[in-house]
Amino acid sequence: MIGVVLMNAPTVVFAAERAGERAPDVLTSAVDTGLTLLMSGKARALLMVLLGAGAVFAWRAAARRGGAPMVLMLRRYLVLGLLFGVPHLWVFSGDILTHYALTALVLAPLMPLLVAGSRARPLYAAALSFAVAPVVEAFAPQSHELSVLVVLVPQTLGFFCVGVWLARRLESAPEGPSRLPMRLVVLGVAGQVLGMVTMLAAELFFPLELDADGVPVGLGPDGMPPREPGSDMLVSAGGTLTGLGGALFYLGLVWWVMNRGRTSARALTGLAPLGRMTLTAYLGSTLVFLLVMGPFEGEVPLLAQYGLAGAYFAAVALAARWWARRFRLGPLEWVWRSLTLLRPVPMRLPADEAPPDRPAQLTETGSGRTDAPHG
Repeated sequence: MIGVVLMNAPTVVFAAERAGERAPDVLTSAVDTGLTLLMSGKARALLMVLLGAGAVFAWRAAARRGGAPMVLMLRRYLVLGLLFGVPHLWVFSGDILTHYALTALVLAPLMPLLVAGSRARPLYAAALSFAVAPVVEAFAPQSHELSVLVVLVPQTLGFFCVGVWLARRLESAPEGPSRLPMRLVVLGVAGQVLGMVTMLAAELFFPLELDADGVPVGLGPDGMPPREPGSDMLVSAGGTLTGLGGALFYLGLVWWVMNRGRTSARALTGLAPLGRMTLTAYLGSTLVFLLVMGPFEGEVPLLAQYGLAGAYFAAVALAARWWARRFRLGPLEWVWRSLTLLRPVPMRLPADEAPPDRPAQLTETGSGRTDAPHG
């Protein structure tokens, strides 16, 4: 979520450099390029993978309680999309909640197949989704925001299916030290390299034709060059590979650090309360950016925007620790959970129930999850 919000900051409110009002200096270019390489596409992909894993945990928990897992999942994401996603999309075209809700509604009827049978089944579903995604993105019309969201559903479904595979991998693995974290790191690096090669191939095989003034030839009414399906497909496939590679790399790296139990693990544990309030943190960031920077659209320097995003997360992380000592859920998470279950869920922590000092160590059987259907 930190990566998602950092990348959103210059998009919610256009930075001066991106609006053409200010030339980027060397430091701005270096910071922007570095953050983009580290987080752009990768943070969102990681969130999709984790949501897919969470869907399995919630599905299993509902089944153990004798409930209807599919009904619960459909209601959970309908609430997310209608109550939180659509209003957020209205003020910010880069909203991810509506998009995730649409994809989860496609995933729900597939869950009985994905959580049963061979453990590799979700990976086959992911591979099929990833193969279809470039074709859909290259040839489907993208005339307005909703159509763009629909076009991206196959790719997101693939990321969700990777998360389903990961959850099933955790369920079926024997106890003991796990090699999976480092395998994810290696696979992540390989995926990112392959993705960058694929994007370079798009530039090599489909070079942009420029006129004598350096302006792309054949610009359309929207000021964009004509779409080239072959290039679009390669760029889409490259984006999928780099996003998935980044997601696996960061997941494996954090998992490995947490299992080492040293100072860095304790530092990461300090973010656990923030991790339980991601919906509140995500929507709160848009509100803060619009209130603080909205009146100065196109005037705020890019570095100042990144600085505001960093300060926002520092403040929210401290607030989340204070909140977690008193309440079970974040404020918007409580609304989401209550509407999903159709009843108010307990909010305040009893006096004798203190939050744990640190989450369970991440082994292949101890994933730190609970049986509650988390938002």
